[in-house]
Amino acid sequence: MKGKFEGKVNGRGNVFWGILFLLGAAAFLVSKLGILEGIGFWSILFTIGLTGTFISGLVKRSFGQMLFSLAFLVIVNDEFLNLEVLTPWPVLGAALLGTIGLNLLFPKFGRTKSFKLIAGGEHRVGDTVSEEGVFYENAFGSAVKYVVGEISHVRVDNAFGPMEVYFTDVVLKEHSARVNIDSRFGKVTLYVPRDWRVVNEVTLAFANGNYSDYENDSQGENTLYISGNIAFGQLLIQAV
Repeated sequence: MKGKFEGKVNGRGNVFWGILFLLGAAAFLVSKLGILEGIGFWSILFTIGLTGTFISGLVKRSFGQMLFSLAFLVIVNDEFLNLEVLTPWPVLGAALLGTIGLNLLFPKFGRTKSFKLIAGGEHRVGDTVSEEGVFYENAFGSAVKYVVGEISHVRVDNAFGPMEVYFTDVVLKEHSARVNIDSRFGKVTLYVPRDWRVVNEVTLAFANGNYSDYENDSQGENTLYISGNIAFGQLLIQAV
């Protein structure tokens, strides 16, 4: 028996990305007038995504996400900025060393605290919890997470890498839970029991999703609501 996947566009949280893309459209038109010579369509597109990733890192107080976003911004626009001598490895090396140095100097700069026990089950060190619920994060790497215990809200934040999240050993509080995903330049795969009903509210921006496992009606009583934004990447939902 397969689950049911329902899709609709989620308008919440789109103001920020909408403004960025409008600014990108304006920059593209201006570049065609010769005012911003050296900036092409793809440079503008990647600049939009990297700017969003930098601001997201600033909000989360993630040194690595901020510095690597700036590094890739320099790489994408090195000709326009006349900084070819710094790309790609010098600026990436500086971002890496800067991230290590800032994390050593300001180890408590992040806004969340690590726990080994979350939502009634064991989680690996690095998983965090806040007033929003269970929080999994991956940036510039790969990660596999196993959600356990009783949950009602899971937040997934992914940037520049693949991330897998398993819901095979979890109990949904009052038979429903919400997963909020924020992914940029990466791939997120959710492994969900086949008898669950999946309701999609994810917004895709220059991204694609595969939900073929959820094409029939489910007879199960559990419902998983998935919301958030996927930009320049992919979202997969696999029935297990």
